[in-house]
Amino acid sequence: MLSHKQSFFDMDSCRSTRPFPLSTRQKHQLFAAGLHFASAVMKESSGRKLLMLLLLILLVACSSTSQPPTPAPTARSTARLSATLTPGNGGGTGRIALACALDLAQAGTDICVSNLDGSIMHRLTNGPGPELSPSWSPDGKRLVYRYTPNPNQFELSDIWVMNEDGSGKTNLTRDRQGNWGATWSPDGKHILFNSGRDGSAPQLYLMNPDGTGLRHLLTGMWGEYPDWSPDGKKIAFMSNIGTDSFVLYVMNADGSGITRVSNGPREDSGPRWSPDGKEIAFTSNRTGYTEVYIMNSDGSGLHRLTTSPPGSSSGGPDWSPDGTKILFLRSLPNSGENWIMNSDGSAQTKLSDTYGFGDAPVWQPKTGN
Repeated sequence: MLSHKQSFFDMDSCRSTRPFPLSTRQKHQLFAAGLHFASAVMKESSGRKLLMLLLLILLVACSSTSQPPTPAPTARSTARLSATLTPGNGGGTGRIALACALDLAQAGTDICVSNLDGSIMHRLTNGPGPELSPSWSPDGKRLVYRYTPNPNQFELSDIWVMNEDGSGKTNLTRDRQGNWGATWSPDGKHILFNSGRDGSAPQLYLMNPDGTGLRHLLTGMWGEYPDWSPDGKKIAFMSNIGTDSFVLYVMNADGSGITRVSNGPREDSGPRWSPDGKEIAFTSNRTGYTEVYIMNSDGSGLHRLTTSPPGSSSGGPDWSPDGTKILFLRSLPNSGENWIMNSDGSAQTKLSDTYGFGDAPVWQPKTGN
């Protein structure tokens, strides 16, 4: 899918001409096709087995389902790095959390925190597999994130939580059933996430911050990348209810009153409510190119905020605590850049380079609220 799992995937032997990664649905379909193909291989003669196995290896490599790729050196954009931003620029603490690789030689991805401009970077995790998609608790004291212990089985992930300094790491889901997309309720009492447990398509679940009280929020329908409205009464998420496209929906926090608020086509993903609850920023490839869009919470007033240079894409928006600015990730062929802009799309400014598996930064709110 798009948004918070945008990949920097690039391989000379099977380079994709699409400016965006495969969707989760397409990955699942490719993986299933690969299993069927492997079964057919075993029925063939030895000579044909070898040929067919080589084709299977190429299929898996190009599908990007096996693991996040190791980044390779790439030309950086010519955008000027911003001057150091003050903590009050956008509200909050002036710090961000992000998935990071501290250099190009690092194959995995960890959770880091830094200043807005990328300075004073601290790595909070150091697991053998990719750790990404951090989300701050409302008081800014904890982070939930996605962790996959085995980098060869990226979809088998769990939701973890830790303190803002990296201490107290705890596995909340403990089943490696494709858990990701975690976000906190505004009161900090619940964590909302999507899961492919029991072999199903991703669906929405609720749990307490300690992992107890697991509850299935929506049954029998696809649900991914949820986000709470600031008042806690609504949830925005991505699904494909009654359509061939993956688009955005808003429902009541109890799962009732589902309303479609975007029309695609293709994929609209990663909705993020503005702090005042009036607007939703999101990622879309509706034009064939992945960009950041904004609309009113009822779906009206749609307009695009970014227009990426050739060979790049933009996504994963996150609002500043005061609602005046938006962070986003600009993806390049083998790396990425963290950018900031005003909430109307003006004054787009590069903050820092980023490496590893593409994941947009998230803004730390004021601590102690």
